[in-house]
Amino acid sequence: MSKTTMVEAYERLSARGLIRSVQGSGFYVSSAESFMVPEPNPPRHVAEAIDMISLLTAQLDQNHAVRIGDGRPPESWMQGAIPSQFPKNLFSKMDGDQSGYGSAYGHSTLREMIAVKHNRDGLPISTDQIVTTFGANHALDLIIRRFLEPGDTVLVDDPGYYPLLAKLKLHKINAIGVPRTTEGTDVDVIRAVARDLKPKIFFTQSTCQNPTGSSYSLACAHAVLQSAMQFGFMVVDNDPFTDLPDQQGVRLASLDHFQSVIAISSFSKLLSASFRVGYLVAARKVAREMTALKMVTTVNSSRFSEMIVADMIVSQRYQKHLKRLKQRIDAARQSYLSRITQLGLKVFDPNERGFYSLLLLPDHIDESQLARNASDKGIFVAPGRLFRTGDYSGPATLRVNVTRSEGPQFYRFLKSEIGA
Repeated sequence: MSKTTMVEAYERLSARGLIRSVQGSGFYVSSAESFMVPEPNPPRHVAEAIDMISLLTAQLDQNHAVRIGDGRPPESWMQGAIPSQFPKNLFSKMDGDQSGYGSAYGHSTLREMIAVKHNRDGLPISTDQIVTTFGANHALDLIIRRFLEPGDTVLVDDPGYYPLLAKLKLHKINAIGVPRTTEGTDVDVIRAVARDLKPKIFFTQSTCQNPTGSSYSLACAHAVLQSAMQFGFMVVDNDPFTDLPDQQGVRLASLDHFQSVIAISSFSKLLSASFRVGYLVAARKVAREMTALKMVTTVNSSRFSEMIVADMIVSQRYQKHLKRLKQRIDAARQSYLSRITQLGLKVFDPNERGFYSLLLLPDHIDESQLARNASDKGIFVAPGRLFRTGDYSGPATLRVNVTRSEGPQFYRFLKSEIGA
């Protein structure tokens, strides 16, 4: 072999930490201790936050054959959503320097498309109210950083979005759960808690909520916004299913027009979990503040990814994908509800929408044991306790992703567990 080939091989081994170079002497095999860094014990709030995203860790590990508890659809449902080839002149249309950061607000064409969609839905907004992000979770992080400090109190859906609960724990925020109902949040509880605790923010999901699939009624949405005005708290509405056709429920911003509401959405949930493109919509002053904080923390979001999404919207490819996706979700949900009815089981909200369903289990079922039994059989489930803000003594539940509910294994497992 040539010297060049050998040097390349040594450099690759060195980059992996398997060998080390000694100037003027050569290459030597590294001992394990020479490149292992001691792992310090994380602070308590960090450890608790990491523990709260154990469900996300399990989803990323992909170790189970049946993934009824996963948060996203099967890969087969998303094939073809993002084209394998794009127009040759796609990136040449970019405003200004192609190697630069672009506007801190985000790609202008994508923000224009978002504004057009909201205006068509009866919610007039302009592009300077829209800030693009690396998905909905990035938007949540920006809001927490900007408006909250350690020790502050906020309200959240209970059950609710578990990555949000972990973020709040990480920032040492006191999160108080407000019971979720089939109409939205429990308006009597939110009034009482807001009066007594003076929260800064209420984090909620107005439609297709994770994990219940429930959506706000008009009366509930109106009552929540009245409480926000009366007790002076902000409302953050995280709705990743905004673009899914024919959704029921009332989006809070449609009544508030961003006086008290910051709306968050994402293209990642409906396109690909690896495609991190989201956005927030707020009053102009708040949008400017979010833009400044975005620059401080990440400089900008991905202009290339945002251009790809914008091109998919302009070409109608995105809309066609959503129509097919909606049809598949509806068919999968109908089959799922029929099967669990045959097992004598019920769901939290018979009118659920989106990907998720909260399955109610018999009183004798232990969630933790059920999850272990399922894992032993290669089935990944999401116990309801992971979506709770504190100790929960109610009936056992599972969050079910209806897009992954088509196989027979999960139902055979349920039948055996219920019988046991």
